[in-house]
Parts: sequence; C-alpha cells; structure tokens
Amino acid sequence: MSPLWLAVWAAADKALPMLYGVAVVVVAMQALHTDEWGAWTIFNAVFLVISMLGDFFVLQPMVKIATEGNADPRPVITSSFLVYAIFSMILAMAVVLFAAPLAHLMKTPNVEGPFRMMGWIVLTNIVRSHVIRVLQITYRIVSIFLVDVIYFAGLIVLMWLGWRAGTFRSSMDLVHYNLISFTASSALGVILAFRALLPTMKDFRVTMRRLLSLGAHQGGTGLLTVLQQQSDVLIVSGMRGGKAAGVYGAAKTFYRFFDSVRDAAQLLLVPATSRAYSQERIEAVEEVTELATAALVALMFPLSLGLILLAPWIVPMVLKNFPEAVDEFQWLMGTGFVMPFVIVPSAVLLGIGHTRDLFRGTLIGTAVIIIGGCILTWFLGSAGMAIGVLMGTIVTAVLLTRRMNRYVTFTFRTVLRRSRSFGPLVKKRLAMLQIPLRKK
Repeated sequence: MSPLWLAVWAAADKALPMLYGVAVVVVAMQALHTDEWGAWTIFNAVFLVISMLGDFFVLQPMVKIATEGNADPRPVITSSFLVYAIFSMILAMAVVLFAAPLAHLMKTPNVEGPFRMMGWIVLTNIVRSHVIRVLQITYRIVSIFLVDVIYFAGLIVLMWLGWRAGTFRSSMDLVHYNLISFTASSALGVILAFRALLPTMKDFRVTMRRLLSLGAHQGGTGLLTVLQQQSDVLIVSGMRGGKAAGVYGAAKTFYRFFDSVRDAAQLLLVPATSRAYSQERIEAVEEVTELATAALVALMFPLSLGLILLAPWIVPMVLKNFPEAVDEFQWLMGTGFVMPFVIVPSAVLLGIGHTRDLFRGTLIGTAVIIIGGCILTWFLGSAGMAIGVLMGTIVTAVLLTRRMNRYVTFTFRTVLRRSRSFGPLVKKRLAMLQIPLRKK
C-alpha cells in the first residue's frame, strides 16, 4: 500500500462521523422530541470532553514518543493505557456522582438519567480509543477504519431499527445504542492489535516519567481544545436552556466535519513529522506541512462558501425540526476559511515536540471563544455563540501559525504554490518520511 493510499484510507475513516451525522439528521432528530435531543446534545458534549481530555493528555503523547525511534513501543503503550484508563474513569465517575446538580446547572432535568450512565459509556470507549492510537503508531490505517466502521455502522443500524420499531424515543436509548457499539468496536480492536497490547513492565518508570512530562503541556492544550469545541453547547444551555442548546447542536452537526478533518490530518501528520524532525530532516517537514495546508484550503474554502450561500435552503430542508438554525449554521461554516491554519499547525507542533508553544497559542483563542461567546450569547442568543466560535478560531489560527513558523518555515504564498502540484509531491515527500509500511 502506497503512502497516497494511506491518505485515502484516513480520509475514508474520518468520513464515517459524517455518515453518522447524516443518520442523526435523518433518524435521531426525527425520532426524538426537541427536549430529548437537547438532553442528548448536552450528554454527548460532556462525554466528548472526557474522551478528548484523555486523548490529549495521554494518547497523543504516546504516539509522539512511540514513533520517534525503532525501539519496542510496548512499554509506552502499557503505561499509557494505565494512565488513560484511570484518568478517564475518575472524570466519568465525577459526572455520575454529581448527575443531579449538573442537570440542574444545565437547566435540562431529563439529562440526569444519561449522566448516571457516563461511567459505563466511558469504560466501553477506553479500549477502543487506546487501540486506535496504537494502530496509528504503525500506520495501520485500514485496521483503524475497520474498528470505526463497527462503531459507526453499528450505531446507525441500531438507531434505524429502533426508529422503525417505534422504540427509539429518548436520549437514554442513544446511550444504550452507544454502549453496544462501543463494546463491539473495542472487541474487534483488541483482536487486530493483540500483540502490541500485551503488557510489559520494561522501562516502566522511565517511560511513565516521559509520558507525563510531555502530557503536561499537551494535556493543557487538550483542555483548551475541549473548551473550544464543547464549551459552546454548555454556554448556550446554561444561558438559554436545553431547547436553545438543541438548536445550536443541530447547526453544529455539519460543523463536526471540521473535527473529522482535524483527526484525519493528525492521524498522518503527527507520527510522520515526529519521525522526520527527530532525524533533523526539516525540509521534509516543511514540504509536508505546506502540502497538507494547501490540500485543506482547496477542500474547505469552496465547501464553506457554498454551504454559507445555500444555508437558507439547506437548513430548513435538512434540519426540519430546527429551521431557525440558519444564522448559527452560517457563522459556524465561516470557520472553514481559517481551520486549515489551526489543524495543520496543531498537528505539526505536537509532532515536532513543541507542546508548550501549542498550549500558549491555543490559550488566547480559547479565552476569546469563551468570553466573547458568553457576551454575544447574552445579547444575541445561540447565534452569538457561533460568532464567538468564529472569532476565537481566527485568533487561534493566527497565533498557532506564527508559533509554528519559529521552527518550520511556512507562508501563505508557498501554500498556494504547492497546491499546483499535489500528486507527485505528496507521493514523493511522504515516501521520504520513511513511514514503516507493511508489504501486501
């Protein structure tokens, strides 16, 4: 399998959440009352906070450390699993214990039941998330795709069957569907990565210290990224109630496409840039950075423009229960013009090990989103939160690009020049990164 095909499989893998998003629009939003949809939006936001914090704090540093050399990655895999499982379950059980006060704070009483299931949801997701990052270390992208297919396809099928049978009526049903899908996906992941998951205590202390050291700043970046991506729903819910959160969550369904693109870019860029930078091949890192940014610009700019212009027709047609979400949708789609300059610098700064710069660059942008979002939501409702997200994303893009330029030369002009010759350069430069590919 060529490096170009790896990129294709990575794109296919990250298209799965979009298919799930379509199923949510077609099935879940039709099956659930607006109050139940609002409860699910809030529950899912809290779950993603827990999942993303563990990923940033533990799993991403694991990939960075394990791909730097040719040593046995099992010590870092073992230590990272222990830290990730403990960290995630502590956060999950906190939600379970404080389910009632959290539901009252969110002004959504019917989210209390799902909150009490948070421990089971997180537990079934721990193995799946860890396995995906383990497979990423050796670029087993097809295996990652299969693990994700089991989860997303299973969840879509369960929603459809419940809808057709008339048993899909509440947010708690979605919780149960996720439990089943997470369990099946985790089981397949263990089978595919069994040898790499065998525990070892070799160099345990050394590996643990390095993992925690790198994870300190990256964990802080993760907290800020979580606040950027999830605090908006919580702010809207806290200030305007569950119904407004449902409207905003519906508009944000398509916005999650940008999160999928971020994950796909990180899937390939972090281990690749880590390996090349550790070997002092700066030119290879620079060219791949430029190509990745140019590709994202070519994808996101026309897509964002088209969705903004067509929103008055698309939103009422697709989001039939939330036709009033046009303004929120348009402002959120506006972030597509700056997301390439957030996605690529974030992955590159992690890959080359400058997590402190990544943390500092993300901090100010997060503050803009939260402060600006709160003020604008107070005056403009959920549309104000969408404007705050756009403002904070612009600030984050500017700061991260400037900080990346300290180590990797990067200009908008070179991005445009690279975009003219994608094919040959992508294949040539990815091959130069010495990606450890398996033969057919």
